[in-house]
Amino acid sequence: MGLFDKKNCDICGEKIGLLGNRKLDDGNLCKNCASKLSPWFEERRHSTVEDIKRQLAYREENKNAVRSFSVTREFSADRYHVFIDDNKGMFAIAFNMSEQDNPDIVPLSAITSCRLDIDEQREEEEYTDQDGESKSYVPPRYNYSYDYKIKLGVNTPWFDDMDFKLNTFSVKDHERAKMMNYEQLANQIITALTGAPAPASVYSNGMMNQGYPQQSNMMNQGYPQQGNMMNQNAPQHGTMMNQNAPQQTSGDTWVCACGATNTGAFCEYCGSPKP
Repeated sequence: MGLFDKKNCDICGEKIGLLGNRKLDDGNLCKNCASKLSPWFEERRHSTVEDIKRQLAYREENKNAVRSFSVTREFSADRYHVFIDDNKGMFAIAFNMSEQDNPDIVPLSAITSCRLDIDEQREEEEYTDQDGESKSYVPPRYNYSYDYKIKLGVNTPWFDDMDFKLNTFSVKDHERAKMMNYEQLANQIITALTGAPAPASVYSNGMMNQGYPQQSNMMNQGYPQQGNMMNQNAPQHGTMMNQNAPQQTSGDTWVCACGATNTGAFCEYCGSPKP
């Protein structure tokens, strides 16, 4: 057979279009059949035709579980919702609780781990010199942003994790209220799914790392930490001056807008005149 010969789906028997084939370990799967698999399933390429048939049978049975699911508690992130049926000891994580979406209904007892993972990204801040060129500050300055993800381990025949993000867009380092809201939501979800008490808030006791949350337990895995490991490049609050403005220092030295300390009439790094 040629490379571009059309194949038949080994599940439904329908012909598969040129770009519609989903390879299995021992066969082929069409897009329509693949769309019926669990959204948490990641081992399709290593699955046999019989494996897929068994999962699709489970997915049909799951619709009955969706129909009988009674939401007693719900926690809403930006896109995902955590639905809990306390009467049956079941939960689901999905955009919607409907038979059409057919979210996997999982026993709470199948949960093996649940924690908040905070992913930090940083981007260097630059300034434009008198020649219109972008320059780095001395020392470098950075803008930080964060993503909040629930890492949920489960023991099921078809998947072993149900990780999902709480936020749609990364949270900037100055958006304190959003940081607190996502952390509080994460604590509520962890407690609801595991029954364990929520970890101490990284915002508790008013302890803020000059604008960044402190680390506490295993929660704050992405933030800069307080103490001797202050965020060395991020702007600090409290006595924070306008860091983009030249700062006068004692004696004959002065600090340029680029962050360099100088003694002459012009900045040695960017050429700006002494204010």
